Amino acid sequence: MSILTTLGDRFSTRESSSAESGVAKDDPVADAPIPFAGYERLDARQVMDGLSDHTQIELEAVEAYERSHQNRQPVLDKLRWMRGSEPLPGYDALSVEEIVTALTAADSATIKKVRGYERKFANRPQVLDEVVRAQHRDQQAHPASPPPAYQPTSSR
Repeated sequence: MSILTTLGDRFSTRESSSAESGVAKDDPVADAPIPFAGYERLDARQVMDGLSDHTQIELEAVEAYERSHQNRQPVLDKLRWMRGSEPLPGYDALSVEEIVTALTAADSATIKKVRGYERKFANRPQVLDEVVRAQHRDQQAHPASPPPAYQPTSSR
């Protein structure tokens, strides 16, 4: 008897014994609902093209459904690239005016996060214009220090 046959027998015995013992396997991924109407009719390219129109919560639902049903690698790769934390709490639900207001008091790290996130998802011109203005304000408030003066090593 080969090792592979022995291992296969062990795993099939474990699975059948857990099924006989009545242990319910509640897998939330396998029970994932359809993320949005018509999703199951879309091919991989159509899904990937439409992902930028969805919030992080919706992308999470798309990923759960995709993993449990069609498991298309290009879609999962795109989701991995798109999923991430929002630059501001509740960013996806904020209006343009609320984002502009939040940028007035934002630090440079937050401004960069907003710029990257906005480019990846909504790409709204008003927000991106305000990001540029916020970066200019931040640079004026915190000017870069001049580089250290050149000191040749032979003069030491």
